[in-house]
Order: sequence, then structure tokens, then C-alpha cells
Amino acid sequence: MARLISPIVKRGRKTRAGRGFSLGELKEAGITPDEARRLGVPVDPRRRSTHPENVEMLREWIAKAREEGIKVPKPKQETKPPRGRVYRGLTSAGKKMRGLRKSRGLRGLP
Repeated sequence: MARLISPIVKRGRKTRAGRGFSLGELKEAGITPDEARRLGVPVDPRRRSTHPENVEMLREWIAKAREEGIKVPKPKQETKPPRGRVYRGLTSAGKKMRGLRKSRGLRGLP
């Protein structure tokens, strides 16, 4: 999914695009992390810094998103992966475990 908005992260004199907004920046912008995720704003809970440029950019973007009614659909939960080969009885150990192997005891006795 393409990012709709990304923060600026500063380290020394260098600046780069960040992975998500810090919790402090979201709080200053007046939005909760859950609401930010619903609006498609990336959140990075590991970041501690708050940059005024990010807060201002976030406020503007949120106002525009609320006007237009931008909402990111909730991701669909994927189905569970298929059970393993042993569980399905596709191996000799699995057949033995599930009771699918024929009994071989007392074969030659009358």
C-alpha cells in the first residue's frame, strides 16, 4: 500500500523520510494512534522525538482527510495456513499418530 503521508526524521544535520509519526506528534496534533491508523497515517511507537514540521503537516493532512472522508479499509484477516503433513496423516508418523495405519500384530497365528 502506498503511503499517503510520511514524516520527516532528523538525525544531526541529515533529514530523511520516516516510517511513521511518533506518539508525541500524534498527541500534539490532537489525534489518537487508533484514529490515525484508521485514517491511514503511519504510526511508529518507537520514535520519541517530536518535530514541529511534522505536527503541522499532520494537522493539515488530518483536516483535509476529515473533509474528504478518507478512511482506509480494515485489512481482511487471512485464512489459517493448512495443517502440517504429519497432522493430516500424510507421513508414516502421522498415520501412526492418527490411527490410520493398519494393525500388523498377530498376523501368522490361526
